Amino acid sequence: MSNFEFDDTQTSGIWWSTNVAIRDLCSELKIETSCSDNEIAELLRSIAKSIDLDSL
Repeated sequence: MSNFEFDDTQTSGIWWSTNVAIRDLCSELKIETSCSDNEIAELLRSIAKSIDLDSL
């Protein structure tokens, strides 16, 4: 799956709830650390790269 559509009228189940959970945690991280959206996006890219290289 390379493309996700996170519109709750089109997506359900685990993919939708995972999207919501990650966004909620990113919001908490932003509030607690005062980091920027770009810094959070970079963190998420770093996590994705790590998964690509090393798997889960």
